[in-house]
Amino acid sequence: MMNSKELVSRTIHFQKPERLPFTGSMGETDLSGDTMAIFPDFGQKWWLGGGGTDEWGSRWEVEPGSGDMGQVKNIVLENLADYRSITVPDGGDPKRYVHWEEQLKQAEQGDKYVVICNGPLIFERAHFVHGFENTLMDCLLEPELMAEFLRHVAEYHFKTIAYIKKHFRGRIHGYRGTDDWGTQLAPMLSPEVFRQLFKPVYREIFAAIHDAGMDAWMHSCGQILPLLEDFIEAGLDVVNVMQPNVFPIPALKKFRGRLCFEVCGDAQNTLLTGTPDELRKEVGLLLENCCDENGGLIEIKMDRMYFEGDGVSLEYGRICHEEYRKRDPFIKKT
Repeated sequence: MMNSKELVSRTIHFQKPERLPFTGSMGETDLSGDTMAIFPDFGQKWWLGGGGTDEWGSRWEVEPGSGDMGQVKNIVLENLADYRSITVPDGGDPKRYVHWEEQLKQAEQGDKYVVICNGPLIFERAHFVHGFENTLMDCLLEPELMAEFLRHVAEYHFKTIAYIKKHFRGRIHGYRGTDDWGTQLAPMLSPEVFRQLFKPVYREIFAAIHDAGMDAWMHSCGQILPLLEDFIEAGLDVVNVMQPNVFPIPALKKFRGRLCFEVCGDAQNTLLTGTPDELRKEVGLLLENCCDENGGLIEIKMDRMYFEGDGVSLEYGRICHEEYRKRDPFIKKT
């Protein structure tokens, strides 16, 4: 029987897992799923609803009672030409990882697939620091300077990956970052601008992740269908999507066998306002279009991010998980 680590890895690489794997929490470290998330010490867990200033200088404010991650309310870098003034956190500082040994021992006892969750990659980090409008404008007005800035902020990930490669190789299996790229209708920048400025940096990051013996995971919300081919070419292994209906779901079929999807249901509509039967039907549609018996889909077993942050009911979390188990395409039918 395959253990959790083997199930997740085989699913990502289309190597015939024995059953459909599901994640543990990606917001906290726990042992509830086939994956276990670990985090560097960021100094403050602002993403869990507390708000505050992160180590890049971005000030996060959270509406009372919202339960979400909040919004950045300041601009650290006004002038893009001053990007070298931004102090990149030292991803090679051993103090960031002193708690990992105990957590990894727990993961290894349960044969879990371990994923480091390391915050924004390059697009989100750029606009968190430089401002959203400033970033979009400078991609068009100052493309050469923007390319230098993106490479500057990416140094954090290169140093983190290098530290993992040296000290934890073989014990951490996935490297996860976030970059929300989509509006409801389209990516926030044209595919041409994406290919010119962002794709080369993603390619470098994903190559470093692979060289360190890990799979590349990324969360991205919104309509990112026009970018998925580029992400595949850049080396992305797993994409987390929370609003699959924007694509719509049948459009994902052309990526089946080439990209692994991490998904549960649509957190914008079906999980909030759909009927139980609509949710069950959506699970079937996701399985049909994202994977086959060889792999391609990891179920998000919902946690408090969905229940408290997005307002999904516990009942719908149960229905979703039961339906994925019922329709499991990887279990051999007799």
